Amino acid sequence: MRFDPVTFTEACPKLTILGRRLLANLTGRLYYFNGQKNRVRVFHAINEQVHFQNYVETGTYLGMTTDFLARTARKRHACVYSCELDPRFFAIARRTVGALENVHLHHGNSVTFLRSLLPQLSAALNFVYLDAHDCEHLPLRAELGILKGCRNTVVMIDDFKVPFDERFGWDKYDNEREICLQHIEGVVDANDVYMPSYPATHEAATYRGEMSPRGYCVIAMSKDLRKILDGVSLLRRL
Repeated sequence: MRFDPVTFTEACPKLTILGRRLLANLTGRLYYFNGQKNRVRVFHAINEQVHFQNYVETGTYLGMTTDFLARTARKRHACVYSCELDPRFFAIARRTVGALENVHLHHGNSVTFLRSLLPQLSAALNFVYLDAHDCEHLPLRAELGILKGCRNTVVMIDDFKVPFDERFGWDKYDNEREICLQHIEGVVDANDVYMPSYPATHEAATYRGEMSPRGYCVIAMSKDLRKILDGVSLLRRL
């Protein structure tokens, strides 16, 4: 019988989050950022250089990455703002991470959510993780259009096509909807987009047992932030 993380987390939310934390401490098996250790190293390398004041996530899902971001943000007395459109996932996330004092969960679409945060984000240093896409909703262009005005922001996009290494998995829903550079063309300058500099074979498999690690990209919204990303050895521009 195939293990269903959603059903299990729904039944035992607190046990699941505590178990994930314990397993990560004992074995190094991560439960956030798709369980990808090099991606987490990229995040830490950026986070050490940039004193983020807000951590923002679209697509809370079960709250696992939210939990990691909350523990990271707590060290800086910062908060995490996360939104989830699916009512079932939102209800689960409220039980896994909703009680954390520095987590603010929003039930609704990511575009409205980001617009509501604009006054707070526009004058602050922000890390934004975009993962609200699925086969029915692909708000990526609208999300980036909103964030483009937040110059002190670093954006990480999950499920992104790494064009020079297709062993990284990415989301493609049909011939017109694919999470790739072409999809965000005209909203973000390609020169601001960074990809993994390492091959997919160097990335650990995800905790969900997927056949390949998920691709991602990192975007710097300003020249100063590009200088920081240029210094992260695990990232490269095209």
